[in-house]
Amino acid sequence: MKHLTIGIFGEQEHALLKKLGNKGTLNDLEFRNASGNDHVFTFCSPRSEKVTSLLQAIGAVDVPVVVFEEPTPQLGEAVLALDAAEFGHGVICVSPSFDRNLMDRIVGPTSLSDYTVLPLDPDAVMAHFLDDQQYASLLPKDGPVKVPIDNYFQVKSVGTVALGTVKRGELGVYTKLLLYPDGSEVLVKSIQSQDKNVKTATTLQRVGVSLKGVKPDDLKRGNVIAEKGSLTVADTIAVDISYNPFSTPPKEGDSLFVSIGLQAPVGRVEALDESMIRFSLERPVAFSPHDRAIVARTTQTPPRIVGGGTVLPVG
Repeated sequence: MKHLTIGIFGEQEHALLKKLGNKGTLNDLEFRNASGNDHVFTFCSPRSEKVTSLLQAIGAVDVPVVVFEEPTPQLGEAVLALDAAEFGHGVICVSPSFDRNLMDRIVGPTSLSDYTVLPLDPDAVMAHFLDDQQYASLLPKDGPVKVPIDNYFQVKSVGTVALGTVKRGELGVYTKLLLYPDGSEVLVKSIQSQDKNVKTATTLQRVGVSLKGVKPDDLKRGNVIAEKGSLTVADTIAVDISYNPFSTPPKEGDSLFVSIGLQAPVGRVEALDESMIRFSLERPVAFSPHDRAIVARTTQTPPRIVGGGTVLPVG
């Protein structure tokens, strides 16, 4: 069974997103679902102009699809944010009305130049990700279980339920794990996938998890369920950054969003040079070796993407 969470970025009316999947969770992020005999795909798209919605949508997905319909500031910002994220694989869907030469100029200086270009057609998107070779290229390296939380709520007679994707490893019922970055212990009471109870969930499978030991008020989007000792927690970090050439460079004392997965706290710039920024964060974050951060300004409108790079502990 193929499991994927696929991001849809750059759309104005979300037409492709609506054709790809059935309605799921909707807030500042929209999730839609499509399933068949050999696949369960989840599609995610930001539904707010807040830059944190864009950053968290990028953090939620396994692979991005960028829609080139109109040359808007929102499309440009999505391209810059995805470039900072450095996905190894991605897709560009081009409308017949979009100038291909302009598209080439937009993505040429970025990592998106290596994305596969497809027509703006839901069948072409589905066929691409159902291809065995393409799917195999998206599977992450194995490791201890890691489930970032994107939504959570209380269910009567069930308790606290968290939604997320198993980014690596295998999640099993009655497993004791830690809730990061807080460090509190939680018990996985039950797991659902596609509204069916399951005993285990595998890498890239989207799940709803009933948790004992935590209440919804204790949770934030970006919390991670993982094994004890498998993640680093810090409130001071460094980012080995590549700057966006279209952004004004930050300076010491600036407050910027530092997005790591689904976590997007504000960080104060303590020190920086041409390739490194050190941040003091408003709250701790949890991360693995080689995780990337996207750094963005806290302003209301584009351009906001400062750059991206690998997260490094300090001290």
